[in-house]
Amino acid sequence: MLNIENLSSKFAEVVESKEWRELQEKYNMCDDIYVLGHGGNMGIADHTAVDMTRLSNGTKNAMCPGSAVVATSLINDTDFDQWMVAWLKQRTSTRTNEQMSKSLVYGISSSGRSKDINKALQWATENGMQVSLITAVPIIEEIANLSQVVLGVDYYHTAECLSLLLQYQLTHGSGKECPPIGKNTPDELERLNWNKGIRKHSYPDEEINIGVDFDGVIHQCSKGYHDGTIYDPPVEGAASALKALADNYNVIVYTCKARADRGLVNGKTGTQLVWAWLKENNLEKYVSKVTAEKPRARFYIDDKSIEFTNWETTMNRILNKEDKQ
Repeated sequence: MLNIENLSSKFAEVVESKEWRELQEKYNMCDDIYVLGHGGNMGIADHTAVDMTRLSNGTKNAMCPGSAVVATSLINDTDFDQWMVAWLKQRTSTRTNEQMSKSLVYGISSSGRSKDINKALQWATENGMQVSLITAVPIIEEIANLSQVVLGVDYYHTAECLSLLLQYQLTHGSGKECPPIGKNTPDELERLNWNKGIRKHSYPDEEINIGVDFDGVIHQCSKGYHDGTIYDPPVEGAASALKALADNYNVIVYTCKARADRGLVNGKTGTQLVWAWLKENNLEKYVSKVTAEKPRARFYIDDKSIEFTNWETTMNRILNKEDKQ
């Protein structure tokens, strides 16, 4: 089997790092994103630019010099090391200083030795732009204000897969939704990212999401974990309730079944099992996402929850529940 270097754990390590948080802050504050890649990573960069724009609900303008016509023309006009600098100069020629400060040059590299990318990052920071680099190994050059996210992997295929996943994390971290398969039309994306109003210092999706636990709330789960399968029918009233909720909210199902450390059951992950069960019971059309994370949401529906008002009341409720068991 191909060595993917524990991809899920690597992803979590990166997203929890200080460097990633710094990059996420830059991404969130920038309007224009210039995505650069070298070799196979140019394909990742081109894909990244398309989806950053498409999934941003009109808040990001991302671009990439992915055309062979662009690349070969600029290489002929300058040289290989400078062609990305030339492209940036062309694309930013009418930008004001304020617009430049809200522009992010986002490089993707495996080796960290891509001179065309590194020189473009150097030019960008010298001209007041925000700069970042996703790389498998640290670069040698010193580039001022560079947010360098080092993946720490050994293989090109792992670095490329991680780089693609991480651009979706940037979208997610900016408060926008990455849609499930089959729910990515412009109208559906607009609905996923619709904003009723946001609390100060919060994210746009907090007021439009509702978090719904799976076991005991949607799935009866009469035997607990049992054999790891999803064996019971829906809880009575679940279908009508989900339909009503989906008319006004993005319904996000959260469940421990979706945890990355949960073993496969009949060759499927927990997330795959949940989606299959939802489809079997004609409920998948009401659900926007299945996750192991607690989602940002206006409300949470959970059979094990205790509504918090103050610690004294909460502790009494817990003790009363334990006494009754």
